[in-house]
Formats: sequence, C-alpha cells, structure tokens
Amino acid sequence: MAQIIELVPNDREIEAFTSPRNPEAADELQHRREVKKRLEELLAEAELKSAMGGDFY
Repeated sequence: MAQIIELVPNDREIEAFTSPRNPEAADELQHRREVKKRLEELLAEAELKSAMGGDFY
C-alpha cells in the first residue's frame, strides 16, 4: 500500500523559487512587498478604528 507524505518546503527553498533572476525583477518584487506591507498596516489601523466605535477622519 502506498503512503502519501506531504513535504513542506523550508524558507530557503521557497525563497529560491520566488527569487527573481534579474535586478529589475528584484526591484519590482521588493516594491510590491513594501506596498503590500503598507496596505496591510493601513487596513489593520482602519479595522482598529472601526472596532473602537468611531470614525476619526
């Protein structure tokens, strides 16, 4: 009987899969990560303000 084993790649393997091959692509990927981080922070801040029960704008 066959066994199915799930392997989860480690961080180094994931980074190797997602790392761009040229400097322009690396810059674009870094920019996208920074934008995503800022958007997540803004969303978290908006959720906190909403949870506090007021609109502070």
